[in-house]
Amino acid sequence: MPQRTLVTAAPPTPNGDLHLGHLSGPYSGADTLTRALRLRGTPARYLTGSDVHQSYVPLKARALDREPLELADRYADVVAAIFASAGFEADTYVRPQHSATHQDAVREFISTLHATGRIVPRTEECLHCDTCDRYLFEGHVSGGCPRCGADSDGNSCEECAWPNICTDLTDPVCNTCGATPGTRVHERLVFPLSQYTDRLRAFHAATAMSPQLEELCAGLLDGVLPDIPVTHPTDWGTPVPVAGFTSQRVYVWAEMVPGYFAELMEARRAEGTDPGGWREEWNASRIVQFFGFDNGYFHTVLFPALMMAYDDGLRLPDAFVTNEFFQLDDAKFSKSRGHAIWADALLGRVPASVVRFALAHDRPETARTSFTWDRFRRLADEELAGAWQGWLDGLFHRVGSVGGGRIPAPGAPTPAQAAFATTVDALAADCLAAYRAETFSPQRATRCLGELVRQATAFAAGQSRLIADRPGSDRARTAVALEARAARALAACSHPLMPDFARDLWHALGLPGEPTRSHDAPLPAGPVAPGPHPFFTPLPTDIAGQVMGG
Repeated sequence: MPQRTLVTAAPPTPNGDLHLGHLSGPYSGADTLTRALRLRGTPARYLTGSDVHQSYVPLKARALDREPLELADRYADVVAAIFASAGFEADTYVRPQHSATHQDAVREFISTLHATGRIVPRTEECLHCDTCDRYLFEGHVSGGCPRCGADSDGNSCEECAWPNICTDLTDPVCNTCGATPGTRVHERLVFPLSQYTDRLRAFHAATAMSPQLEELCAGLLDGVLPDIPVTHPTDWGTPVPVAGFTSQRVYVWAEMVPGYFAELMEARRAEGTDPGGWREEWNASRIVQFFGFDNGYFHTVLFPALMMAYDDGLRLPDAFVTNEFFQLDDAKFSKSRGHAIWADALLGRVPASVVRFALAHDRPETARTSFTWDRFRRLADEELAGAWQGWLDGLFHRVGSVGGGRIPAPGAPTPAQAAFATTVDALAADCLAAYRAETFSPQRATRCLGELVRQATAFAAGQSRLIADRPGSDRARTAVALEARAARALAACSHPLMPDFARDLWHALGLPGEPTRSHDAPLPAGPVAPGPHPFFTPLPTDIAGQVMGG
């Protein structure tokens, strides 16, 4: 059996709805890769959860005058519902506040790091708001990034993805009251990250990642890595299980490492397998992690170093897959400015396969991309409801007229027919290659699928005289059989991106079960499902108003 792959997606923060920018990144990417692996016969798990202990949760709750855990539960439900609507089939979606497994894993992780001397006490100056009487870090403070100058929250910059230590922000302000903070001295447990520079450099050299991520890693390791506090004097998060620090909370980004282990434990428990065997499965699997580029430092530097410190024999990730920001009309999605398209609103009015295709087509893989309604309508109406549906309508009509409602058995192909079969096989192979973690590109996959449909449409046009003049001939039957074979390849290769459409087409072709990779074998002669087959329909004329107003 092929080696299992564990696919993780950085857990979403339950402090609001998901917009299309969220949907276009790690969650759709991880689902696509997981489905592609299974299509190739590789066992895979898709692991994620709820990032409840981010500081943005109590900040949002305070703004809404809500209780933080109640707010987190509500939005975790919203996220889970959106995942279901989009067809993201994670093997587990762990909610830390309700998972004893997660809490135990975090406590054991921090206790081990402390007992082995990998994290140590250190007294340092920290930002403090006298007006709010609050220790400031993460979402509680903002200022200028000390590296690139962009607006940044504490601990990391969303723009350049470099970390900061909060006290080095320029012109910091408290995000609750707007006051300029002062400093106070606090003792915290810190992780001396610079001790792992050489090992991280060797790890990066053997790990698949984008050129942008390679450059980020090289830049970080060329300098002096900071000591990272793994505990904070705050009241939100997992209590620190170390004497003298029990009133502090575990830094949420340090918590995420054992959080991934807990997700695997919970997935094993859900299938009836001993959760205690998680370490053996982790070490025996390939590990692919999906996250936004803005979180690159955490996943490529902090997390691997913490894993090295925790257990020197623990397998490190084999590949990192990132995305840049997906924008709306060339500007960042922003709820405060009403500049957003909410995932649940769009998925409530547009089939998931259409949404997933559009997000994959313009996925911000190496640079920021932007959603516009004109482009979305072109993809939905002209590409899918137009070109794809038009070819498939014609194909099923030809199956009826030439095969009497059955896929005909092919005969010896003409040179043109053989060339078409070769073209389909090449496009299918290119599409499947685009789903590999090392070369992951849903953008490229959508182009291969679109080209397959264009080639099939051109082939059908070229065979039209033959089918009209001699529909009962062996050559006509071969032409239709090869078209049906191309439709099967379309179903198989589109399944990772558009599972609902792929399954519908697969069954319409009279094939049982789920789509499989065997696109190059002859299609079994047999009956197709009776039509019509409206796989795609044009969008409503007022779709933008329905979604934005809904």
